[in-house]
Amino acid sequence: MKLSQNSSWSCFEAIKAEVSNDQIKSWLLEEGPITKRIKSKATFRLELIQDEFSKVKDSEKEFINSDAKKIKAREVLLYGDNIPMVFARTIIPNPTIEKGLTDLGKLGTRPLGDILFEKNIFTKEEVVYASFKDQNHIYWGRKARYSVKGFPFSVMEVFLIK
Repeated sequence: MKLSQNSSWSCFEAIKAEVSNDQIKSWLLEEGPITKRIKSKATFRLELIQDEFSKVKDSEKEFINSDAKKIKAREVLLYGDNIPMVFARTIIPNPTIEKGLTDLGKLGTRPLGDILFEKNIFTKEEVVYASFKDQNHIYWGRKARYSVKGFPFSVMEVFLIK
């Protein structure tokens, strides 16, 4: 699946009129773990696409205000009943792994939500929203900046709901 960003990142108030589907709005505004929401209605599966230190976009570094030399990019697809429901990309600077929480560097096929919502050490600092497209559809996504012990990382989720 090849997605390209279709709009700039904005606050929810700026995009809410464009999101006419209440189901998509509910996903965008979900406060709890996306994996738990999928598991409540379907058989959950996570496909690990990438989980390695790699070059990331300058805009991703700027969002988390990091100039770290080593940054881990983790990409996954979350499935419900074998239907792709969410594409997620997590950006984790190495100092966040080394000094914030080492578990962030060794998630493997475990969902990030398993630790993000179970430990009271994370602070959600900002959430922004944008639309994405492939050849046939427009999708909506969100990106959140978190910190753990003062060290930043981000989680972007694109909801593949039509």
